[in-house]
Amino acid sequence: MSLHVADDRKIIVKVPLGTPASVAEKFIIEKKDWIYRQIARLEKQTELAASMGLLTEEDIKQIKKKAKKVIPERVEHYAKLTGISYNRIFIRLQKSRWGSCSVDGNLNFNCLLVLMPPEILDSVVVHELCHRLHMNHSRAFYDEVLRIFPDYKRCDKWLKQNGGAYFKRVVST
Repeated sequence: MSLHVADDRKIIVKVPLGTPASVAEKFIIEKKDWIYRQIARLEKQTELAASMGLLTEEDIKQIKKKAKKVIPERVEHYAKLTGISYNRIFIRLQKSRWGSCSVDGNLNFNCLLVLMPPEILDSVVVHELCHRLHMNHSRAFYDEVLRIFPDYKRCDKWLKQNGGAYFKRVVST
């Protein structure tokens, strides 16, 4: 069973087919503190997004331009530092991801990363580069990430707490 709190504060519960409603209800009740924390996090992100202001199409265009310069520089820095190779870098405005790594060695990054503190961008760059060594989120993967970027856990926590606000700043077209 799993729970998700959507942006509109609706609670989505996924249960195996045939699960009695009473079991699902008990699961929700057991997770109520977690649900309240998620709702509070969403509200904090909405307030933070409002305080930073919405991003127009022109803003996004300028952000992408900056990201196409800054992100490859940071990737190259960490690639040289670690000896990890990669293929191509793609920079897009993504709705729910900060980065990804394909089996072909292509690295994908969200342009909104350049709006964040530099160490947050670097933590995502290192995370994706380490997927070139481990295409999973195993203990070995995180050991490698932490070896290269010891402050990763703090940055990842910051991204989880504040990242949603950056997505909320984008005006849907």
